[in-house]
Order: sequence, then C-alpha cells, then structure tokens
Amino acid sequence: MIPKKGDTIRIESLKYGNLMHRAWKKSVILLPGEPLVLANYNAKVVEKNGVEWDFPGLAICLFSKRDWFHTVILYDDQFRLKEYYCNIASPYWWDEAGKTLCYIDYDWDLIVKPDWHYQWVDGDEFEANRLHYGYPQTVVDSVNRAKQELEGRVLRQEEPFSPEFAPFWYHQYLMLKTEAG
Repeated sequence: MIPKKGDTIRIESLKYGNLMHRAWKKSVILLPGEPLVLANYNAKVVEKNGVEWDFPGLAICLFSKRDWFHTVILYDDQFRLKEYYCNIASPYWWDEAGKTLCYIDYDWDLIVKPDWHYQWVDGDEFEANRLHYGYPQTVVDSVNRAKQELEGRVLRQEEPFSPEFAPFWYHQYLMLKTEAG
C-alpha cells in the first residue's frame, strides 16, 4: 500500500549494510509523491541502543526516491524557521511490512540558516565510516555529487530553500492538524 496524505509512518535511518542507526516513531504524510513531504512534532526518537528521547518542536521533512539527500526544515518554539538540516543519504525506499520509510545515512550534513549561510558538518564521520564500512567508489561518487547538487540549490535558493517554501509547508501542517481535529 502506498501511503497517503494524513497516514502516520515510521522513519528509519540506517548505516551502510542496513545497520540500524536511529528511528523516528511517528511522522505524518503531508504530501505523497516526489518528494515525499512528512511532518513530526516533538517526535519520539529511538537510538540503535534502544534509548528513546524526544526531538523538540516541529520538523517538516522532504525525502526523495532520486536524490542522495533529504532535508529537514526545523522551526523554533514560536514556529519560525530555525534552520534547514540536510542529510546526505541514499534515496529512500518503502518497507511495506513495517509502514516504514528507510534510507542509508552517509554522515555528511549541511546546516542552512534562514539568511542562507551554511556549513558542512560531519565530514570526519564520513571518512571514518567510509573506511570502516568500505563504501564502494560508486557510493563515494554519489555522495560527492549530492553535496554539489545540494549546495547549488542553496546558492540558487531553489526548493526547498526558496523563501516561500518553509512557510508554505508550516501552513500545510497546520491545515492537516486542524482537519484531523
């Protein structure tokens, strides 16, 4: 079954070799399709060791079956845009049995502030895991292409970094929440 607007799903972040990294227990679908747009608020997160914690606030998440990255739009406690947190990761796949969106995390993250200043982080983690897991060259090449594509979108202020994108999806979340009661 393909999920539809309003459905609740689980998100699993895996490491290379499909090893559990982290899971978000419940996210609601705002827009099925490409990209898939999800939202969660004060999400319950489970680490690979079973420790659970709450991710505070609202997050609007964009996942792709084509792109080697996804974007999480984070809002502050006043529901203003805080930052875009972008993960370099495999395109997602859907695990029908578990109603779960899955992807492989490739460590590199891009943090983009509302004024378009950005910073790459966790490059050291990528290098360590590249060696530890033995990433094939095809994966390394895909990661490098994804970094270039993502940075280009920021510089050009293309979706999801266009000025109207984050407010639009915040309002879509509010409308779905209102419809759900």
